[in-house]
Amino acid sequence: MCRRMFFVLFIAQLVPNATFMTWEIWIPPFVNRTDLLCPSDRCALDPTIYVTTKNQCCTCQAKPSWKLDLVTYDLVLEYTRRGGTAQLIGDTTIANARLVHNKGFLSKLPNNVCQFVNIVEIEATYNKISSIGNISCLQMLDTLDLSYNTIDSIGNSTFKNLPLLRELRLINNGIKTMEPYALAGTTMSIFLADLSSNNMTKIDLSNLVPENRFCQYDFSSNKIVEIVNEQNFQINVNKIYHGGFVDLDANDITQWFDFKDLGIDDITILGKIMQFGLSLQKMKWTCDCRMEPFLELTQDALKRIWRDYYNVTCWDPPEYRGLSITEHFVKGDKLDLLICNKTSADKCPKECHCFYQPKNRRTVVNCTGVGLTLLPKYVPEGENLTLLFEGNHIEYLEHREYFNRSYTISLSNNQIHTISSNAIESIGNNAILDLSGNKMYELSRDFQSFDPCITKLGKIKISCDCDDDWLVDWVKNKRAEQCKNTTEIICFIGEMYVSTIDLDLGNFCNDDTNLTFLNILIGIIIALLLGICGVLYTFRYELFILKRRFISKKCSKVYPYLEYDVFISFDNNDTELRIWVMKTLASYLQVFGYRIFIPCRDENFADVREEALIDTINICKNYIIILCDKYHTEETVWTTVEWKYIWHSFKLNKERQIIVINYHQLESSEVHENKLKAFVRVGKDIDFSNKKHNLFKDIQDRLGSPIRTNYGLKCAKTKFDARSLHNNELFALDI
Repeated sequence: MCRRMFFVLFIAQLVPNATFMTWEIWIPPFVNRTDLLCPSDRCALDPTIYVTTKNQCCTCQAKPSWKLDLVTYDLVLEYTRRGGTAQLIGDTTIANARLVHNKGFLSKLPNNVCQFVNIVEIEATYNKISSIGNISCLQMLDTLDLSYNTIDSIGNSTFKNLPLLRELRLINNGIKTMEPYALAGTTMSIFLADLSSNNMTKIDLSNLVPENRFCQYDFSSNKIVEIVNEQNFQINVNKIYHGGFVDLDANDITQWFDFKDLGIDDITILGKIMQFGLSLQKMKWTCDCRMEPFLELTQDALKRIWRDYYNVTCWDPPEYRGLSITEHFVKGDKLDLLICNKTSADKCPKECHCFYQPKNRRTVVNCTGVGLTLLPKYVPEGENLTLLFEGNHIEYLEHREYFNRSYTISLSNNQIHTISSNAIESIGNNAILDLSGNKMYELSRDFQSFDPCITKLGKIKISCDCDDDWLVDWVKNKRAEQCKNTTEIICFIGEMYVSTIDLDLGNFCNDDTNLTFLNILIGIIIALLLGICGVLYTFRYELFILKRRFISKKCSKVYPYLEYDVFISFDNNDTELRIWVMKTLASYLQVFGYRIFIPCRDENFADVREEALIDTINICKNYIIILCDKYHTEETVWTTVEWKYIWHSFKLNKERQIIVINYHQLESSEVHENKLKAFVRVGKDIDFSNKKHNLFKDIQDRLGSPIRTNYGLKCAKTKFDARSLHNNELFALDI
């Protein structure tokens, strides 16, 4: 049969006074179904918008072929118990079977309903059915009407396996809960769902935004107070949701939807991908800031496209009650009236009125004329604050944390005579600052970064002297003459009052050349001293190492508590380096009688590692650091710890030496640790490449003689217990 074939049926036999109607086969692109017929006269084809217009029209107007067929098979129902249990009687294999049983006392669907696999319609209204049960066996079911029963919940698997279910009516059942994805899913395509006049208090977003096209979902006259997203349903931004009409009229929702709570961070995507109709009438809406962002995005569209169901009215606040949201706020360009008040819990001062105004992207703190003598210590959080403190009794403008979050600060008509320097510093240069109508007799130099045409100072008289040339430059460079009506500074200088716009300090002040020269000389000396101090601080470690080099003794004192000649610290994760240390360097030194401690070889794993490390470093005479590109980095944590205690021991004992072998030939700029960098800068490191081929001889010369010879300790003298070196000064500051 050709897909474009038309059917002409005489509908008058089915519907009184009906006329001829032309039907055509319609195969929806979003559901695998070939038995639907669409009235081609009602859903006229327009080649330019064929897909959208025709598919949407047919979704609402199409009927399955069996509904237009004059022959259907009605099943017989027989009660088996007085409690409302029944069974079906009839041919279980006949096609287009229907179960119609209204105004009975069925407590559940017939026990043997699954035997009648070809049932296409069930209509059992005004019964006592309390649960739909498992009807996934009815793969041919197209229409299910169980209105006016006592069903109290809908699960997400109730309709999941009914691929052809097209119409669902569960009106007035007392349904309290409907699980997420109960009406939507990849295997479902319910065109019409009517769950009006039930007792649901919330509805999940997944049941309002199915991916497939639908005609209408009716949830009106429930008790819904919120829309939720319990299963973290995500809208696919790469898909167009052609949708349908969602009716939420006459519910108990009062607050506009928080789209972020619904998992929609960017509400602009809704207008790009969703083509839904939504009715939200007959509810007590609170018209506040929560509503404004959505209305602002849809403002242009609502002005062009009008539907009766857009006529939603306000209930709160009382002054907006009965106002049409679309007519008054959107079309009337009054979205700035949609605000949210802030309370003392939001840090609003108790004397003030605070509110958030999303239209102007600001939070307003209105404390006009409330008798303030001091600036409030706290105001609500948020950026772009508008602070209205005019008409109070504030005398002192002191620093407040919220100044740097403020765009407008109005302090006009107070009694301000003193301004703290840090208060001005915390106010942004682009902020609108109004200080007109106050009693200021001086002006801080911090004002020179402000624009006198934006910062309103009014007309103020201050005492000026020869050091106030900045003030003259400020008003002239900023062209303050153009805004004399907002800011004009009058200087009392000598015996005259002169506007800074016309002031020439050269007429009042003599040029003291000698004083200027002295000031310059003092400035140069101070700069030199600061420079020298900076250099000494920057190179403090280099200076310390050079100092140790000149005061170190050739014949070191060796104390009886020393057990090792040298402690070798290196990155043992570097395999090539570890082999060189173990087999080459250590072997060479041991031949000449040096006792060596290598952590990865000699430490006892049963000890507390850091404490054992401190003890070992204390009983070593000298230290060899093998500098590589990963030494003292986050990847080699223990080399950082070893270096910390080695430097501490080296700093406290003049006889001890640190020998740095530059294994990877690093430049000083490539060394991150400042003290190690100092060894490289002053040339105290040994280049591993050692072009003279005397690397081991250099190391041996710097180590000196071994502690123990064949005759016992060399130069032995008793001294203090070494453990105190780190235990008492473990956290001493580095120089």
